[in-house]
Amino acid sequence: MSVNVVIGSLGKNQNEQGVQNVTVKTAAFTGTQNGVRIKTWAKPNQGFVRGVLFQDVTINNAQNPIIIDQEYYPDDNCPSQSSSVD
Repeated sequence: MSVNVVIGSLGKNQNEQGVQNVTVKTAAFTGTQNGVRIKTWAKPNQGFVRGVLFQDVTINNAQNPIIIDQEYYPDDNCPSQSSSVD
């Protein structure tokens, strides 16, 4: 089983609260699709991500070791919008 860290999906709903003060320390990920990921929906919203710390993290053989996706949409009918998560 592969395990990774994902913060998201943020901004799906207009009035979602933000995410803050997340710490991941001394972790190792091997053979995962994504190592550490932050993803936000591709539409306007009032969310935010602050104070995220990845410390002493080792990522081996991951397709996307670090990914910040601010245009997430789970299917092919993605509107041509951008995330407004700060």
